[in-house]
Amino acid sequence: MGQPYNPSAPVQAAARPPLPQNFKCSSCGGPMKPSAGLALVVCEYCGAVTAMGASGAAEIIQKHFMLENKLANDAINEIAGKWLNKGIFRRKVAERSELGNVVLRYVPYWVVPTSVVADFQGTKNSGVGGAGMMVHGDGKQKAAGAALFALSLAAAATNQNRNAQVSQPQVVRVRDRIQFQRNIPVVAVRGYAQYQPEEGFQFQLQNKSNFDKRQTGGVDVQSGDVSEAEAKSQAAALGQKLAEHEAKKRVDNLESIQAYPTTYDGELLHAPVWFMEYAHKGKQMFVLIDGGSGQVMNGERPAFALW
Repeated sequence: MGQPYNPSAPVQAAARPPLPQNFKCSSCGGPMKPSAGLALVVCEYCGAVTAMGASGAAEIIQKHFMLENKLANDAINEIAGKWLNKGIFRRKVAERSELGNVVLRYVPYWVVPTSVVADFQGTKNSGVGGAGMMVHGDGKQKAAGAALFALSLAAAATNQNRNAQVSQPQVVRVRDRIQFQRNIPVVAVRGYAQYQPEEGFQFQLQNKSNFDKRQTGGVDVQSGDVSEAEAKSQAAALGQKLAEHEAKKRVDNLESIQAYPTTYDGELLHAPVWFMEYAHKGKQMFVLIDGGSGQVMNGERPAFALW
């Protein structure tokens, strides 16, 4: 049985594998000297990935795939620019920002099939009336929602001054269940928190192929230090957050939610990821783009930029 969802509970990290020893690649026989703490070691000769175990080298990971990079620098700048300028409260963010480093890497991700069942309850307002409006979402959405809320209140006040009647919302109690399945990607490199896709992002796995280092075009291929066991734990936590996000779409006030995630054996995917740094009014930010699909995976942008 799963445990009740606690959004403030930290993800339980699996113990790091012990210090590996020198060994030869089981695929091509090339020498491998991994750094301490690595759980996934990419052979610099053939690109095969070896999972590290307690006795040094374990075995070659068979379910190892890749996506092809389809984007060049010009396309990356255009995609990032459109994303930075998206929204009625952002005006020429890209044009008024200073571009920093732009780097392409093949980053390892554990793609973990995850099934989630969640029971939740809350209240929902029906009818007309600004007093019952609730604002949900992340910080950026809340900022935009707050501005629209303020405009709604101003309009309501104007109508009241004109002796217009404003009906009060009716509170309806909601109890419902959410069920979904996702292939949740978990970045397999510690310290690469910015490379973790936003909740709900999924790679286009229908375009994957068996990993072949020759197809990377000489781009840096990263090893990893996150085991599959830890990736499953993180995928379960991300599945719980997805359930909470979906529940907040169905109610105005989420009172409680219990999520029960189940994870299954995944696969290792090396994805081409563009990491773009930029500065806006002196503040350092970033944009993360999937080189296979051209989708923005994660990033930072101003909530308001009207001048």
